[in-house]
Amino acid sequence: MQSSLKIIIQAVFEFLILVFFALLPLLGVYIDLVILGNDLGEVSVTEIAQETLLLATVVIFGYGTFKKPEQRGFLVLVTGFFSCLFIREMDVFLDEIRHGFWFWPALFVALLSIGYARFYAKNTTLKPLISFINTKPYFLILIGMIVLIILSRTFGSGNLLWEAILTHEAFKAKTAVQEGLELFGYAFIFYGSLVFYHRDFVSFLYKAPSQD
Repeated sequence: MQSSLKIIIQAVFEFLILVFFALLPLLGVYIDLVILGNDLGEVSVTEIAQETLLLATVVIFGYGTFKKPEQRGFLVLVTGFFSCLFIREMDVFLDEIRHGFWFWPALFVALLSIGYARFYAKNTTLKPLISFINTKPYFLILIGMIVLIILSRTFGSGNLLWEAILTHEAFKAKTAVQEGLELFGYAFIFYGSLVFYHRDFVSFLYKAPSQD
């Protein structure tokens, strides 16, 4: 009975974590538009939150390459992929060097990751990747990627949707929806990385009190 109650409490606890991540985009956009009055540009609460979650994801998977040597090749590829996304998110600063300069460090990281996984860790790449598929963190990260790449680009499209609904404020509405969905996607990816690194992450955060 105690074990069943612990499972239920942990499920509720995880639900509250996901509710927080669901509310995070609204909070970020509200602070930017209403409290700070900025236009959700590259230097905004929403953008900084996106970059922070993405960087944390890179750190978690990067740390995993040292803690999980049996999965090193796979984790190097994942770390490289999210590092490329992070570099792309920092394009506003890299563009100070030259417009589109972000492409070159992202290409370097991609080639370095692929080369390492292919030539130095090929025995720890494919099998961990297959084992990762159909796990809980896989689906969390997959949902985050779909929200980030597909939903934020379509539902947040001014041409497809918001210019038909609004007129003068179409661009602001489009930006708010797109950036909010991107933050939601990054939150799911970040949470998925936590669950991957610590499969029993909710139990780690919440431990039901023992009864004597």
